[in-house]
Amino acid sequence: MVDIHCHILPDCDDGADSMDTALLMARMAADSGVTAIIATPHSNLPRAKEKNFRDAPLALRFVELMRQVRDAGIPLEIQPGAEVMCMPDTVELLRRRQLVTLARSNYLLLEFFFDEQPDYMDAMLDAIAAEGVHPVVAHPERYEAVQQAPGIVARWFEKGYIIQLNKGSILGRLGRGAERTAGLILSRGLAHLVATDAHDTLVRTPGVGSLRQLLEERFGPDYTRVLMELNPERICRNQPVIRAD
Repeated sequence: MVDIHCHILPDCDDGADSMDTALLMARMAADSGVTAIIATPHSNLPRAKEKNFRDAPLALRFVELMRQVRDAGIPLEIQPGAEVMCMPDTVELLRRRQLVTLARSNYLLLEFFFDEQPDYMDAMLDAIAAEGVHPVVAHPERYEAVQQAPGIVARWFEKGYIIQLNKGSILGRLGRGAERTAGLILSRGLAHLVATDAHDTLVRTPGVGSLRQLLEERFGPDYTRVLMELNPERICRNQPVIRAD
């Protein structure tokens, strides 16, 4: 599996708090069958000291993480990425090449504030897509508007926007609303990807064994393979994602 959403880059956001933690996360992921992780630190957050992955400190930290994972003998590839908060300046930053896409592809991982209005989300996704970039909507099942009106996700899906669900939501660890909405999205075949959105080694972890087992039991091995293998790999290769049959 390729995990396209993971806060493994150390000491830069609310994810791994040290290189030691990042290496433990890498080992945990590899032991559960993950072969590659896209490091996605929070990007473009208001008031953040380091707002974008292209800032030199983050880029250097990423190179050091790759080196230490390799030197530790952990069989895991680390790719660059970011989880970009959609703000009024996002399109302009994209035009100026200040935002980092997933694994240097044409896919951009995007998040919104949990209480964001659907009209604003629609407008931002449309504007980003108009720039020739494929929006990947991070954990839509966690947004209040989507929990109240899941049809929003169907609209995004039909527009070709990529839907990424969180491991924690599916396993019921991020609240009843997120669990219920994630299940509804999956049952309707509207998800393209699942990812861990891991932040640590204790609560929001990068292991995927229990996630894969649950998905296979509830939705079958074919859909699970699309969500956890085929589409994540296609994003890394900058290829079109596929819909589940």
